[in-house]
Amino acid sequence: MNTTTTKTQNLVTSIPSNIDMTGTINLNVKSYAGYANSSINGKKAGIFYWFFESQSKKTKDTPIIMWFNGGPGASSTLGLFLENGPYTMKDDGNIVENPYSWNKDAHIIYWDQPIGTGYSMVYDEDPQTTFVENEDQLSQMLYEAFNSFLEEHDEYSDCPIYIMGESYGGKYVPNIALKFDEHGNKNLKGIAVGDGWINSRLQMKNYIDYVYTLGYMDSKQYEIMNSEYKQFAKYLDLKIYDRAYTLSNNMVDEASSYGGNFDVYDIRSFKSISMDNVKTYMSNKKVKEILNVPTDKTWECADNTGPVANNLIEDNMIDSSNLYSELIKQTDKYKILMYAATFDTACGALSTEMILNDISKWGNEKDNEMWFNASRNIWKDDDDIPRGFVKNYKNLTQIIIPNSGHQVPYFQPKASLDMINRFIK
Repeated sequence: MNTTTTKTQNLVTSIPSNIDMTGTINLNVKSYAGYANSSINGKKAGIFYWFFESQSKKTKDTPIIMWFNGGPGASSTLGLFLENGPYTMKDDGNIVENPYSWNKDAHIIYWDQPIGTGYSMVYDEDPQTTFVENEDQLSQMLYEAFNSFLEEHDEYSDCPIYIMGESYGGKYVPNIALKFDEHGNKNLKGIAVGDGWINSRLQMKNYIDYVYTLGYMDSKQYEIMNSEYKQFAKYLDLKIYDRAYTLSNNMVDEASSYGGNFDVYDIRSFKSISMDNVKTYMSNKKVKEILNVPTDKTWECADNTGPVANNLIEDNMIDSSNLYSELIKQTDKYKILMYAATFDTACGALSTEMILNDISKWGNEKDNEMWFNASRNIWKDDDDIPRGFVKNYKNLTQIIIPNSGHQVPYFQPKASLDMINRFIK
């Protein structure tokens, strides 16, 4: 493959400025988009990426943030246009520059993964019938894809790497980081997970308790939910993961219906963040051409439904907390940031707090006790308003973000940018 040609082919210099395709935005940084090569079960696959250079000075020490939305099945383009990307999709379908983009001081690359998400695909399958079935497959494919990207863009090959994500990224991020570690990657410096889905047993119980505590169900309904939870936990004990998965999804919907169908990602609201404009935009042939995607490729995006999720049911249900222990105990290699919102129901502050307290973080009781007793500091803005509650010990930082739903960069963009810039520096 001719690197120079590939760089020219994958370069994105401008994009349509709205969902009607009636204007153009000239990008303010160098950007590349297209497919990075990977494989699964001997089949060639392409993982779609969209890369944006840092808006500040570029050196070999400029970090690369690798960003993953969750689902499973959610395209990371949602993160780009609705959360932390250099451009924001407004409710009216127009695209504007985001003053709180996470590429202020870092390069950022958005990945559609696993295959079947966004534009990512097995090359010779239409319709696609091959999907990842576990995190080992998923993380190996991403590792191959990232190396494929670096082969085409070797100017970033020495940059420090931070792997970040939210929601089901609580599964993706530590698995991918450990795959990089397994392969001896020297550039990985840390991970950040926001409102991660990590331990279904713990987090489903927290969901029920949280909804009850805030008054969205009464005592009788709470009793019903706890009875269903006992059956859910029994399925987990018996490793009947498909039934546990189905029941847990039904429980989430049931509890929400008791409270008038509140948004499980922001219990203050009865309306979820819409991805309709992003879907319209990413489904347009003109956009696909600009992003080096076949015009007949369907943009796939789902939240814990569809074939991507259905093939990861066991992974969805098992406890992944131990993966964080494996990373945290490597104090000389990795920094860990766990951040969570106060108004997220299942994946928010309480779940993150309990998971971090439950795991053996550095492999000894003394350090675990030091973590438990570490001071929790109030982080305030210039107007003396709390932005977050911060706890740090050794290489682990926990930040609780008040007045925020699940997608922290969407709800608290200024605080989230400040948080990430402090972390990567």
